[in-house]
Amino acid sequence: MIQRLPVSLQTLYADLVDRSWSGSYGELIQAGGSPYKRTLKGRDYWYLKMPMVAGQRSKDLYLGPDSDEIQKRVSQHLDLKAVRKDRLDMVRALRQARIPGPDPVSGNILSALSEAGVFRLRAVVVGTVAFQAYGPMMGVRFENTAGQTGDLDLAQFHSVSISVGDEIDGGILAQLKSVDPRFEPIPSPFDGTKALRYAIRVGGQELFAVDLLCPLRGPDRGSTTSLKAMQGDAQLLRYLDFLIYGEINAVVLHGIGVPVNIPAPERYAVHKLIVSRMRIGTAQSQTKARKDLVQAQTMIEVLLEDRRHELQEVWNEALRRGPKWEEKLMQAAGQLAHGLGDRLIALTEDRS
Repeated sequence: MIQRLPVSLQTLYADLVDRSWSGSYGELIQAGGSPYKRTLKGRDYWYLKMPMVAGQRSKDLYLGPDSDEIQKRVSQHLDLKAVRKDRLDMVRALRQARIPGPDPVSGNILSALSEAGVFRLRAVVVGTVAFQAYGPMMGVRFENTAGQTGDLDLAQFHSVSISVGDEIDGGILAQLKSVDPRFEPIPSPFDGTKALRYAIRVGGQELFAVDLLCPLRGPDRGSTTSLKAMQGDAQLLRYLDFLIYGEINAVVLHGIGVPVNIPAPERYAVHKLIVSRMRIGTAQSQTKARKDLVQAQTMIEVLLEDRRHELQEVWNEALRRGPKWEEKLMQAAGQLAHGLGDRLIALTEDRS
């Protein structure tokens, strides 16, 4: 049964998202940045020209593709002290209403990465930390048992990482070490000269890990790639492009609210169905597959009621990706309980 949140909490969360993202842009602008628009390959993008420091010109900062939301953010004149207080009060109110937030380690890491510009450069939080943000966004209360995590996954398109013309200072490892100096790069099993994972390890056991991911489409071209904007290497994964396309702004309930990007909810749900059929080889992977299905089912139940058109569009987009996609999706849909699989399959468009 869907547990609906009061409209007041949904509105509060939406307002927090707006204030958190506007506040992060406001901090940069009030530090002396001057917004301007640049046209690249026929599309407009916003950048911030920063003032000279010690006689040296600072790099321009990427703000995002032109949109009404970006235009609003760069034109606002904010009382940042008041905005920060409002954000803190909003986070407290949402947490008091039992809206889940991240564990302290995840929250501190996300806060540092956000301040470094990781999400301004269109990196996307994927996995369970993203799942936690969907409840207040979709106006429902999800069971906490589906929202526990011990790691953090960040993804970015290779094309975006190159084209933004901006990068985080010091690289991803430096930002993680600013939170906990015990973070260390873990050599990739594919190429020992590269690190795709960064972890805090004690006695050979990982206490927390951060993974960098990048979509793989077309023929295999290796297992790793470099993400220029992140100043780090990433593991190439299939199906990931479907997940992070058209990312959306969200906020994580930590501190004064951490502005992040997450996948669109309908893409997250359908992607969880796909990956649940890839995790069937070992007992550990089967445990992860069951967790994938729990999250997919939880979200699909709400999406069928509230965002049926969006779910139908994304479901059929995935089916059109080819027979392997269709096979995995149909198998996973068949494992959904309470008739949700049949309702989802009923959204399939006639392709004859």
